[in-house]
Amino acid sequence: MQAYRALFFCLLGLLFSSSALADKNSDLELLRRFYPEAVKSVDPNGLTLTDGVHLAYHDDGPPKTLEEALDHPSLEDMLAQPYPPGAVTAEPAAGFNPGRRRVTAFFKAVYGHDAGEVGANLTPVRFLSSMVLFNARNGAAKALEAVAADLEKLLVIHPEYRTRLLPTSGTFAWRAIAGTERLSMHSFGAAIDLNAKTNTYWRWYKGNDPLGLRTAFPADIVEVFERHGFIWGGKWAEFDIMHFEYRPELIAKARH
Repeated sequence: MQAYRALFFCLLGLLFSSSALADKNSDLELLRRFYPEAVKSVDPNGLTLTDGVHLAYHDDGPPKTLEEALDHPSLEDMLAQPYPPGAVTAEPAAGFNPGRRRVTAFFKAVYGHDAGEVGANLTPVRFLSSMVLFNARNGAAKALEAVAADLEKLLVIHPEYRTRLLPTSGTFAWRAIAGTERLSMHSFGAAIDLNAKTNTYWRWYKGNDPLGLRTAFPADIVEVFERHGFIWGGKWAEFDIMHFEYRPELIAKARH
């Protein structure tokens, strides 16, 4: 009996290690697939970027708190929380913020290492009746153009959505996220905020119905953005209803 128990736990360990290896390989391949201008090569331990930086997939230290995973994420941490495409039906659990764990060194290689370099990579994109600047690298600007084209069609059916979409409240701004030292995705010109007066942010919200805020935002708009590789801040525990950012690896991982 003892021998069978030992065999069982050995097989269980192999199963978990095999699953972890599959997750690692899948995650690294997703990053290489969607950010080809930034990822030079994939190796058993992580990624080598085109700027010469090597990023390990996981950390060898002790388990992190949720806050530590936000402040100092590994590539594994960055992709660990599964983004949920589709309609919002319930409040997310505390600390559930898929996409907010961002490895800054990775996105600097993707979009630019400082404000000047990012600025040189920006291109104008017509977003409905506005012109916005968005990063041209790794397909981000083209994805926003596709979003805008589909939203034009959606507005023909639902003209009342215009007040949710416009005016835009910014794309590129090299800055830290409020209350943190972490760079915002706006620093890389790969995020767009929609009408901050209508679509609120968790730090500003004085009400007691965050689920109502999430479900009141038109799901049709979210679906358009997700279709083209954007995630929505309305699905974060620390919600940002106005915010969409280009993260095609998270959408692909969720769907496949």
